[in-house]
Amino acid sequence: MSGDICYNLNRIIMIKKRAFIISFEGIEGTGKSTQCRLLSAYLRRRGLDVAVFREPGTSVAGEQIRRILLHGKGKLTLLAETLLFLAARAQLKAEKIAPQLRKRDVIILDRYIDATLAYQGYGSGVDLALIKEINSAAVGDCVPDSTILLDIAPKIGLSRCAGNDRIEKRKLSFHKKVRKGYLCLARENAKRIKLIPVKSDINVIQTKIQEIIDNELNRRKRQRF
Repeated sequence: MSGDICYNLNRIIMIKKRAFIISFEGIEGTGKSTQCRLLSAYLRRRGLDVAVFREPGTSVAGEQIRRILLHGKGKLTLLAETLLFLAARAQLKAEKIAPQLRKRDVIILDRYIDATLAYQGYGSGVDLALIKEINSAAVGDCVPDSTILLDIAPKIGLSRCAGNDRIEKRKLSFHKKVRKGYLCLARENAKRIKLIPVKSDINVIQTKIQEIIDNELNRRKRQRF
């Protein structure tokens, strides 16, 4: 069976069910946004209808919350920060993800449910159970089918950033805790979260991502027959 026919079959199957949700995670400087863009272009070339959303943001309210979280002048408590991230996620789900769930083949998310657990939970010490509970209420059944976790040493990742937002400006010790949190989440959710070290060329990393997603989409197709 040719690749085009295979993907056309996948497209029919996903329309009957729901969009395949892919989330990208990782600390600062891993190149998540670039890899999201490359993967979406690859899948579109294969004939799939793809939507890409970023967190926090994309929705009208989400973009306003993003400005507060990343560039706001006032100091936020850790709980207030956590709740704002979760509020932006709830709005993204309601305004963007849910309406596209039966229309698109694939939805790609630049950060999603694991980010708050890693950053505000493991990084800042906010109660993980609380985050999980509100996460569940915020996204409902719009959970990732596959998560790509891009991993890099925090010192290297931060050296790639401009250091212009509030998260990037935090101490190296904070980002080390965030990375450990992500690695813990990867161990706990090994079936969903696929760890990819950021140690090679962007295109080499993208090829690995494409292989993972191709396998996931083909597995889903087989389950439908």
